[in-house]
Amino acid sequence: MSITGESPEAEPKRGLSAVLDREPPTRRQLLLGGGHIAALWALAFVQPLLDLLGRNPDFFVARGNTTGDILILAIGFTLVPPLVLLGIEWVISKVGTKAYYGLHLVLMGLIATFFFIPLVSDVFSARSLVILVVSLGAGAFLAWMVFRYVFVKNLMDILIIAPIVILAMFVFNSKTTELIFPDEGHFEVATDSGNNTPVVLMIYDELGTSNLMTSKGRIDAGRYPNFARLAASSTWYKNETTTAFFTPHAVPGILTGINQPADTLPTWQEQPLSIFSQFSRGRQLHVLEPVTALCPDELCPDLINEEQSQKSRLEDLYSDLKYVEGRLVLPPGIADTLPDVSSNFEGFGDNGGEDDPVKLGKRKHKRGELAVKAEARSDPELYEQFIQQIPDSDRGLTVMHMHLPHQVWKYDLQGNQYNESPIEQLSHSLGNWMVNSNGISVSQSRMYVQTGFADNLLGQMRRKLESMGLWNKALVIVTADHGISFEGNGVPQRQADKRAMGEVANPPLFIKYPGQRRGVVSPKHSMTLDIVPTIARTLGVNDLYKTDGVPLQGPVPKRDVTITDPEGNLFTVGLGEMIQQRRAAIRRADQRLGTGPFYTLGPAPELIGRKVDPVPKSANHVQLDEPDLGKAYDPGEDLIPMFITGTWDGNVPAAPRKAPVFAIAVNGKVQATARPFDFDGSVHWGALVNPRSLHPGKNRIGVYRLAKGRLMKPHLVPLGGNQG
Repeated sequence: MSITGESPEAEPKRGLSAVLDREPPTRRQLLLGGGHIAALWALAFVQPLLDLLGRNPDFFVARGNTTGDILILAIGFTLVPPLVLLGIEWVISKVGTKAYYGLHLVLMGLIATFFFIPLVSDVFSARSLVILVVSLGAGAFLAWMVFRYVFVKNLMDILIIAPIVILAMFVFNSKTTELIFPDEGHFEVATDSGNNTPVVLMIYDELGTSNLMTSKGRIDAGRYPNFARLAASSTWYKNETTTAFFTPHAVPGILTGINQPADTLPTWQEQPLSIFSQFSRGRQLHVLEPVTALCPDELCPDLINEEQSQKSRLEDLYSDLKYVEGRLVLPPGIADTLPDVSSNFEGFGDNGGEDDPVKLGKRKHKRGELAVKAEARSDPELYEQFIQQIPDSDRGLTVMHMHLPHQVWKYDLQGNQYNESPIEQLSHSLGNWMVNSNGISVSQSRMYVQTGFADNLLGQMRRKLESMGLWNKALVIVTADHGISFEGNGVPQRQADKRAMGEVANPPLFIKYPGQRRGVVSPKHSMTLDIVPTIARTLGVNDLYKTDGVPLQGPVPKRDVTITDPEGNLFTVGLGEMIQQRRAAIRRADQRLGTGPFYTLGPAPELIGRKVDPVPKSANHVQLDEPDLGKAYDPGEDLIPMFITGTWDGNVPAAPRKAPVFAIAVNGKVQATARPFDFDGSVHWGALVNPRSLHPGKNRIGVYRLAKGRLMKPHLVPLGGNQG
């Protein structure tokens, strides 16, 4: 008996009537129909998402999700939607037979459409509407085939087991299995935690040494005064290298000194030997560990996640995973309009909004008062509060990992958030850049400004330690997990790639040893793996566990620059090659953006501050992405309207440096310069302006093109703005 209620031998009817003119479905037919919907749902929606999450357990680690959260997500997403649809079909079947079969046909076709979209997208490149129409046709055809042909219906009967198989593979045979069924683990605190020296470790994220340097090999004191001041009173290991381009592997290397296999989870159960196990005895811990979980709750109670209910955590999961799912199953053109899901572990749909306030708490513990770990979010208020709560103790251990200057770039120098734009994400999920050098320059200048806020926090940290009389006594280490490449020309933004070592593999490392007052630049090839052994040597610890790094107070072995990708593939170059790439990156940035202060970055810094005439109403060659930007600015309520972007009706030449120079004026003065570039089928431009150029109320924005007139004298031709 088939779902249509006819025997296989019956003469089939033709057309739509063959589907709708049926006898009322039996209970068995209802259940089989529900099983078909469940199978298609699992193949179209569940399998892509669970496969992705199964290969990336770090997603759950960074968010602090429990085993219960993961199982509720997996089981609920697999079974609840099909059960709801089955219930609806049962109700409709009581209303009318044709209504039931019509609804069942529509549901089958719609769900199958999303199964076909990725397949069609892989076969040929086309506009999203074309892909959607072709996939919808394929889905409708499959649904009709299930009704029309018994052998297709029998195949669907077999696929009814698909949801259980997909769910079982995720729960029992994926990388996430280790989180669902974690080992008990054995965390033992070492007896020797060293002398009474405060230890402060600041870890930035996605910050390369080249981004801090001038072409003369120094820290750029004009842009980063606090990094420069630190370099003048610490040992700067300029040739530092990391172990990986991805945080869940790179940060554990810093905190453990052990180069674990790439698929090792960043949890204390899998990596019990760490800075926390070795140096925590008798020390006050103050820990901000947003992505990894190497400090166990016994030492670093996670009050934020403990106070967050499971309902709230699941709501956050749903809020973020709907965007992940959308990017997996929607046509590329539509998927690209969704928020970026590659730059962080949460808050995907909230990138442009204000961060939720985060409160830090403390808990009395048998080892003393312990500060909490925190959720993964780039919240300036959280960072500033954390710094202010550093324990005033000669035996303090402070570990602070920040999502700075990591994407999403959205903060000014003081940590205030500015407006969004269609050109926020100009690369393919941390892979290749989608724009030429002029487009990359927009992102690079934004990264520099956000690094300026990172510099601000470094200054806050130093002032706090000085105010407590701990700066001179303390061992202060400032580093990052990895860098980011702005080269373009096929070199990925942040991947394990031999061509990107000068930017990605070379994070900064500054170590201010106790009592050190004068700066030293060390030529040693240091590694992030050397940080824990260096701490141990400084504190006089003799029984440090075996590490892959060495103390930097002594000689270091000759070693290559080697980083890994998530699959464990190794990419290696010599130290000299990395240094050459770093120098090239600095020269490239200077050519693109100049060498001046932050808000002069661009192709024509000499125009900054120049007065201009208002743009006439007839000038409409450019359009602002946000036409009302800055027209009614309320500094107390609005994001700063300082990211001014738009499109141009002209054409750009193939050579990026031959593109015209645009000047962006605010309230009658040029505040930024940029060059246009092709992106997503249009010619775009954009730049950050100094927030001080904006005032409450109405702000006039004008865009001009630099041109040469008589006697080759340069002048500015108005193109458009919001003044009309």
